[in-house]
Amino acid sequence: MKSFLLCALSLVSVAADRVCNNSPSLCSKPYDTITHFGAHDSPFLRDQSTSFSSFGNQFFNSTTQLDAGVRLLSTQIHVATNENDGKRELHICHTSCSLFDAGPLQNWLWGIRGWIDAHPNDVVTILLVNYGNADAREIEEEYSKADIAHYGYVPQNINKAVPLSNETHPTWPTLSNMIERGERLVTFVNPVKPDKENAPYLLNEFTFLWENAYAISDPKNFTCQPDRPEHQTIYGMHKSGRLFLMNHFLYWQQAFGIQVPDVRNINSECANQVTRQPTFVLVDFFNVGAALKSIDIFNKVEQPVGRPNVTGMVVIGGRVAVERTSEAARPTMRFGHGRPSLKPGSDELPPATGQKEG
Repeated sequence: MKSFLLCALSLVSVAADRVCNNSPSLCSKPYDTITHFGAHDSPFLRDQSTSFSSFGNQFFNSTTQLDAGVRLLSTQIHVATNENDGKRELHICHTSCSLFDAGPLQNWLWGIRGWIDAHPNDVVTILLVNYGNADAREIEEEYSKADIAHYGYVPQNINKAVPLSNETHPTWPTLSNMIERGERLVTFVNPVKPDKENAPYLLNEFTFLWENAYAISDPKNFTCQPDRPEHQTIYGMHKSGRLFLMNHFLYWQQAFGIQVPDVRNINSECANQVTRQPTFVLVDFFNVGAALKSIDIFNKVEQPVGRPNVTGMVVIGGRVAVERTSEAARPTMRFGHGRPSLKPGSDELPPATGQKEG
């Protein structure tokens, strides 16, 4: 009996000392009430390894992004052919594997698995844009090869979103709940047919999420109205239980040839229209500007724990055009209903099809 009590007290102590996603205050919050900072097209780099390709959406790789506080990683999956045996493979490619092939999906997942192993109190989300129309079993094979499938979060119903959590009735598990159950990886796929038997952790994106428009070239056209699923209203999306993923990147030109996250003037329109904070905010060049500080404000995190600074550099053709640490970046903010709402920024090439790029 004594040993049982000691064990129970030890578990309580561990839970009390836990830091979830860089803050103790987030441990008790349901997953859907937190804003998760996302790196759009996470593995596609604009650095020396890619000869500073204009297709690159990030200056730092996915594990560095996670170190810096990113908790949502998006990518595109395409079908490629193995050079040695001619067999079909799933690769992470930007728009087309002939343009930018970042290698097999399982290799990227393997790196994420290593990071999750080393950070037992963190919950990570992946968004896969399924250009290759791979089925759940084929994607599951990649997860199994990377030994990451066992971390997958499985909701009670994989075919329908639950109502949104509120202060008195949480419907999603808290971060602590997910950590204790070992379900620390949430994966959304656009699109995928749910497969309860073989891959219940692969969740069809638009069953659970909704997004604003993403192919925006003029910040004046930025809107928080639902773009996908189509022909929906914000009220309807809230009623359905879907979580808001805010696309926060522009296409094409700005200073230095890229679009960076712009939070100097916080757009009150989203705060007025969307009565709860977004669950996800997706940006290009996550380290440039003050987007992460804005996410901390959403989450009421004043002193993040265990998050190293990442330089806020902008790289052009191998030269650092602007450099400052993420700690030094300061957003100037306006608020609506007590919640900041991000205006768009960031660079990207237009997609080859009407399908969203991760």
